[in-house]
Amino acid sequence: MGIEASLDFATLELLPLGVIVVNDQGEILYYNQREEQISGRRREEVVGRNFFRDVAPCTEVREFHGRFKDLMERGEDQVEFDFTFPFALGARQVRIHLHPFRKGEEYLCVIFVADVTERELLRERILQSQRFSELGSVAAKVAHNFNNLLTVVQMSAEAARERADPEVDRHLARVLQAVGDGTSLVTRCLEIAKPDLPRSPGRLDLNEALRTAVEFARSFADRAALDEGRGIRFRTDLVPGSLPVAGDGPELRDALLNLLRNAVDAIQGQGTVRVRSLRETGGAVVEIADDGVGMTNEVQRQLFTPMFTTKGERGTGLGLASVHSTLRRHGGSIQVTSAPGRGSRFRITLPEAT
Repeated sequence: MGIEASLDFATLELLPLGVIVVNDQGEILYYNQREEQISGRRREEVVGRNFFRDVAPCTEVREFHGRFKDLMERGEDQVEFDFTFPFALGARQVRIHLHPFRKGEEYLCVIFVADVTERELLRERILQSQRFSELGSVAAKVAHNFNNLLTVVQMSAEAARERADPEVDRHLARVLQAVGDGTSLVTRCLEIAKPDLPRSPGRLDLNEALRTAVEFARSFADRAALDEGRGIRFRTDLVPGSLPVAGDGPELRDALLNLLRNAVDAIQGQGTVRVRSLRETGGAVVEIADDGVGMTNEVQRQLFTPMFTTKGERGTGLGLASVHSTLRRHGGSIQVTSAPGRGSRFRITLPEAT
């Protein structure tokens, strides 16, 4: 039935794929080293156990189990499909290849597992880069004209306020506030779309930038407590001394504040935002964690995409895209770890100044 009955399972250790061999009931007979790496489970934990009932009894495996049973019953040559598998180390995109064979009187099935998560991430990064490029092209075309319109509105409103009664003045003040928000929105679009130009040799203390950003975020959290009844605490654990990094101070401080405000937004009732800095070889690290609502894998995949937001009308979809763009221009990186109901942790890495 495709694979020779004399197959030596030991040779499967040489393959760059995860390999699982099961009998027609789903009992695991063999589990290679690569599959241990993909799944995060040692073979001693799983060999002899039923894969579908004991090892991975979850909703995501139902389709996999159905195809396995059909294959073993009908004796098809092979089946291949992709899906997200909930491994112990976290969900991964995998390509599954089922191939039945017969050994003596026993019908067996070899399951090849290819982890394609990194390939999909690379594909998403390429698509995201294209989106940034498209956004930059559009933003450059509209920003000039839109800013001219905002300037006219601003000048007219300011002139009208000089002769306005208090009630009209109150409305004009709101108009000017909206003009400021519109100008900020255009600026944010252009910031996201900036090319990866070399940074000027600026320098700032990342610890001090964090302290400043936390103070601003406390004010934001205090307003949330007053308006919405939420209670948010901040806990900081900064590496002793200064933590110098190269780059543009206002840009990096804005990125940190953006992450802190998102952490505050994620906490619906009572919660804590934890801020940590540390040194690693050749770099400075900041971790911002909250115990808020958390995010699904699907949301995490789109998190830094321009115009993507989970905040409805309250969000623009530009905040985290701007953070990503800022860090990219500074030679840094950002990673997120999250799960629904378990909060989120953002980890920023920046080159340390020499």
